[in-house]
Amino acid sequence: MRGTGRAFGSIGLVVGIALVLAACASKASPGASASSSSPATPVVINATSVGSVGTVLVTSSGRTLYTLSADQGGKVTCTSSACTSLWPPLLLSSGAKATAGSGVDSSKLGTATTPSGAQQVTYNNWPLYEYSGDSGPGQANGQGINSFGGVWHPIAPSGKRITGATSSSPSPTGSGYGY
Repeated sequence: MRGTGRAFGSIGLVVGIALVLAACASKASPGASASSSSPATPVVINATSVGSVGTVLVTSSGRTLYTLSADQGGKVTCTSSACTSLWPPLLLSSGAKATAGSGVDSSKLGTATTPSGAQQVTYNNWPLYEYSGDSGPGQANGQGINSFGGVWHPIAPSGKRITGATSSSPSPTGSGYGY
C-alpha cells in the first residue's frame, strides 16, 4: 500500500503543476490578444528645409529620407545586409500606416513589399530610406552617393528626387556599386 500512496502523491503533484500551468496560460492569452489587436503606431512623414539641399521629406524625428535610382517603378533593390545597414529602409510595423504630416501630399504615400515580405514606405512610387551617415535631423550627407547599383538622393514634397547638390562624402563601399 505504501507504493500506491507514492503513486497517487506523484499523480497529484503532476496534476497540480498542470493546473497551475493551464491557469497561467489562460491569463496570458487575453493579454497577448489585446496587444496584438492594439493599433500600430503610424509612420509620419513631414517636409522640412535641410541645408543647401532644400525642402525634403523627413521622418517624424527630422531625419532626411532618401531614394535610390535603382528602385525605379517602386521596386526595392537595396536588400542585402550591407546595403540596409548603411541605408535603413523605412518599414512599417504590422498594421501601421504611413501618414502625411506637414507639407506632404498623402496621395503620394504608399508601400512596396520587400523580398522578405516587409512593407516599405514609398513616396511617388520611390521606396524610402534613411542614411546611417546622418547623425541627426537637418543633415543630408547621403546626397549624391553612388553605391549599391544607383545614386542616392533626398526626395522633395513634389515627389521628385533632388539631384542638384552632391555629397562630399566618398562612396561608403569604395567601388561605387556596393555588393
